[in-house]
Amino acid sequence: MADRELDEWDIAHGGLRSLSSREIKVFWDGYLAHRNDPRIRHGSLYSRWRHVSDDLVVSLYLTNRSVGLFVRGQRGEGYATTASRLSAFEPALGKVLGVSLRGDYPLCYLSNHPVAMTDPANWPQAYEWLERQEKHFSNVLSEMVVGA
Repeated sequence: MADRELDEWDIAHGGLRSLSSREIKVFWDGYLAHRNDPRIRHGSLYSRWRHVSDDLVVSLYLTNRSVGLFVRGQRGEGYATTASRLSAFEPALGKVLGVSLRGDYPLCYLSNHPVAMTDPANWPQAYEWLERQEKHFSNVLSEMVVGA
């Protein structure tokens, strides 16, 4: 992998330092204050979950080099189960979300925004992108999957 190519899964190349757990907490605290939405909950250190229904979640994530989101099932449900369940809504769901159900990683409808997250000056644009995508994904999933 070339030094300037973005590595989605947080492997630092080209000298980009890792985010500290404190920085990650500050980022998510800022996002939650920005959004002020009680449906967004802690997923892991690197993620927050926006529950669409009991068994459908938009997972927001943060890496050194990007922010992004994908669709998952409830805690403990594997990718194959979630992908199989969501395949009933294909190809329409993928077209409306703007991403495919299956991609390079075992994550449903993965979408990302490449940006150096080690620079807090980039956080406002990351918040805006996450909010826009989170709302879009949540609305589409509510209408096309939950409401179906």
